[in-house]
Amino acid sequence: MNAEDMLGQSILADVRAACSLEANDNSFDQQLIPLINSQLMMAHQFGVGVDGFILWGTGETWRDFLGEDGNRLAAVSTWLGYSVKLLFDPPDNGTVLKSYQDQIAKMEWMLSSKSQTTGIVKQYVTEKQAAIYDDLFEYEDSQEEDEEGL
Repeated sequence: MNAEDMLGQSILADVRAACSLEANDNSFDQQLIPLINSQLMMAHQFGVGVDGFILWGTGETWRDFLGEDGNRLAAVSTWLGYSVKLLFDPPDNGTVLKSYQDQIAKMEWMLSSKSQTTGIVKQYVTEKQAAIYDDLFEYEDSQEEDEEGL
C-alpha cells in the first residue's frame, strides 16, 4: 500500500484490524473509539496530527488526522494500532507485552523526533521527556559516535 492509499483508509477500520477484529465488525466500537481518541490526543501532544481531532466512526481517515503531509508520519498507524490493542486486549504473555511496549516507545520517539525536526512539537517536549527517550534508546551515545566518525 502506498502513502496515498494509506491516507484514505478509515482509522477505525485499521485499528479494528490491529485488534484482530474484522474491519466491518462494529460490536466493540463503543470501547475502541474512546481509546482511539485518547491516543490520537496523545499523538498530537508529541506533534502528530490535527489539534482537536475527534474520531466518531469509520468516516474519519488518516488524511483527516494527518493532513496531506501525513505520508511523512505513516508509522502513526502502526503506533495507534499497537497502543489501542494494549489498552483494549493486552496479551497474556509477558514477553509479547514487553515487545509491544518497546515498539510503542520506539515509535513514539521516532514520531516525536521527526516532528521536532520540522518544528511542530518543540513546545510540547519537556527536557525530562527528552532525557527519558535519550536514556531509553541511547540516542546521545549514538549521536556522539556519529559526530566522532565525521
